[in-house]
Amino acid sequence: MTHPDEARPAPSPPRVRAAYGHWMQERVRWSDTDLIGHANNVAVSAYFETGRSHFMRSVVAIDAEPRSLLVLAQLTINFLGEMHWPDVIDIGTGCLSIGRRSCRTGQALFVGERCVGTAESVVVMIDEVTRKPVPLPSWLRQWLDQNRIAALG
Repeated sequence: MTHPDEARPAPSPPRVRAAYGHWMQERVRWSDTDLIGHANNVAVSAYFETGRSHFMRSVVAIDAEPRSLLVLAQLTINFLGEMHWPDVIDIGTGCLSIGRRSCRTGQALFVGERCVGTAESVVVMIDEVTRKPVPLPSWLRQWLDQNRIAALG
């Protein structure tokens, strides 16, 4: 899947830990589970949101200097396995590709060494006043490039 703003297709998020440079942890809460006993789809989406927000916090925070305003334009989640209360979830996040006004992030959720989900998202930079898409500044492109997901194989 490609975004119209991108020059060429990028790989899907890898299912191996070594590909990701940015990590954070969450825990499956009792309230995240459904009648089947596994983490529900809304909770899984929230884990990815938390990882993506943590990854981009240094460039989107209200007090970041310089600051960029990035909004989610697309999200695709692949559910690969179950998570149960009280599993510890490791969330890996990185940049898959950089477009003119957007970038694609890739993420993976791991319980131990088992990859239980991946996500791809497109985030678009917008002007804070007009709310219209604007080109990514060079400093942000450099930061994204430094946080690319490692090519393995």
